[in-house]
Formats: sequence, structure tokens, C-alpha cells
Amino acid sequence: MSVPRPYLALLLAAVTAVTGCNSGPSTSAGLASPASPTAASPGTASPVQPSDQDRIWLREIHQGNMAETQAGDLAQHKSTSEAVQRLGTMLVEDHTKLDQEVVKTAEQLGVSLPKNTSGEQKKVIAGLRDASRADFNQEFLIAMRKAHEKAVTATQAEIQSGTSPQVKQLAEKALPALEMHLDEIGKIPGGEAPAPDSGAPAPENS
Repeated sequence: MSVPRPYLALLLAAVTAVTGCNSGPSTSAGLASPASPTAASPGTASPVQPSDQDRIWLREIHQGNMAETQAGDLAQHKSTSEAVQRLGTMLVEDHTKLDQEVVKTAEQLGVSLPKNTSGEQKKVIAGLRDASRADFNQEFLIAMRKAHEKAVTATQAEIQSGTSPQVKQLAEKALPALEMHLDEIGKIPGGEAPAPDSGAPAPENS
């Protein structure tokens, strides 16, 4: 049955009007979707750029993690003391986990990290590697006490003076572990903190 031309024209006009209302952008399912806003969503803020303090801490703690992981690995395989071996295992596990977060945070903030330990750290690791089994425990404990005391001081400074909330939060998370390592070092004979020097002269024998 043929449709008269006047009715055909009206039908086409109606179809055109309906399809014109759905001319917005389509999703993958073919449904119209609202236009995306060009302005940034309210309430969002740009991340705080890391300060020199933040960058220095990230770099130094990264090098410390690498050095203490290497030292811990040596302790696991070279020490004859079960306590030192357990400490070595703890250092490897904890500093590996911490360094993963340090690297992730640095990448997010665009901070480049050293690829190697410092020259002084290389000397310490070389000394531990060359130490005899009889001397290893004492040298290891002394080196790890000094390294962790330095790391604790640097981390406390970052918490106090850092600018980036991400870096400060990471420092706050790292500090208890570093302090716990110091406590564990002090529990092993030879790893105790040296007695403070009072500066008073020794009494003379009568």
C-alpha cells in the first residue's frame, strides 16, 4: 500500500525531530551521555611539590635502605650468631618493603633517586664482606647502630620540616621501624649504645 506524499513528508519530519533530540555524544553502548565538564572538579588540588628537605630525605633513606639490605644479607650468610642472623633477616625484609614505598613515592613526585649507595656506605659493606667471621658480628652491629641512628635523626627532621604530605606521611610510617631496629641492635651483646661521656675527669687514686 503506498503512502500519499503529504503523509510521507510529515512522517519524515517527525523522525528528524526525534533523532535531533539525541544528537549528544554516545557511549560505547550507543546511549547518549552528558558532555564532560572542561573545568576541574571542585575540591581537587594540585599535589604539593616536594621541597629540598623532602628530596634529600627520599634520596638518603633510599641509599640507606640499599646499604642495610646488603648488610643484612651478609649477616644472614656470614654470622655465626643466631641473634645477628635474625637481625639480618629483619633488616632485609623491612628495608626492602620501605624502599618499595620510597621508590613509589619518588616516582609519583618526580624525584630522581640514586642508583647506588654512597661512597661511605660502599666502604662499610666492603669492610663487612672482608671481615673475618670472628670480627664480623661486632663490626656489623657497630655499623648498623651508626646507620640507624643517622636514619632516625634524618627521619625526625623530615617529619618536623618536610613540606610534601606524602613524604612526611612516609617518614612517620618509617620512624617506628627504624627505632625498633635500633632497639633490637641494642639487645645483642656488642650492639649496645655507648655510654654517654660526662666529660668529668676521672678521680685520682690516693
